[in-house]
Order: sequence, then structure tokens, then C-alpha cells
Amino acid sequence: MALTYKAERKIRFSHCDPAGIVYFVNFFDMVNAVVEDWFAEAIGIDFEELHIQRRVGFPIVNTGCEFFRPCHLGDRLQLTLSIAKLGRSSIEFAVSGRVAGEEKFRARHKVALMSLDSQRALPIPDDMRARMLPYVSD
Repeated sequence: MALTYKAERKIRFSHCDPAGIVYFVNFFDMVNAVVEDWFAEAIGIDFEELHIQRRVGFPIVNTGCEFFRPCHLGDRLQLTLSIAKLGRSSIEFAVSGRVAGEEKFRARHKVALMSLDSQRALPIPDDMRARMLPYVSD
């Protein structure tokens, strides 16, 4: 059984349209934020270390989202992250969002490791990959 990373986000006024429903682009920001939090808390490498010290990054290769029900101002959104596929240089995350147990959306979010200097893909280092493997879905 693969590990999952969980985080909670309170739906704020700034996330919503005038009807009090989350504007869809804000879900992509939340997905990106939970990936960043996962790197820091589960993998032990924050984005400051990756980008500034190591001079590497994980830019988005492909992202998409299926929406089931709207989220509203004041909701507590539970985000769950796992790895759907771990490639040589890429990671495809599966992220779901729920409020009070009801699934609101499901996202696929693919990133790839690259050098910020050469802007070329790099293989994920073995030490980092070893910390990622428990999150790969079976």
C-alpha cells in the first residue's frame, strides 16, 4: 500500500468568484502548493534548496483536473497526493480534493526534473528517488 501525503486548505474569499465558488484556476495553484509542501515535508527538500542551492527545478510538463462538485467559501479542502508514475526524470502526481468526505476534484500533475542552468532534463537522483518510492501507487 502506497503512502499518501495529506494537507488541508481553508477555502478563502480570495479563492472564490462573486458567487462564493472556487474559481477553477485556484485549484491548480492549490495542487502546485501541495506538491511543494510534499517535497519539503515528505522528501525533506524544500523548493528554496532545490532552486537556489541545487539549481534544479520541477517545472510542470502537463496538468489536468476533473471537477465533480464545487467548493465554497469557508470549506475545509482535504488534499491527498500520491505518485501515479515515477519516471527517469518525471513524476506524475495524483491529487484529489475532498470536503467532508465528498470528492470535489481529481488532478493529474506531471513535473520533470531539469537543470536551471542548462535547461535540460536530469535523472532524479537516487537519494531523492528512494524517498519518493513509498508514495508510488501500486
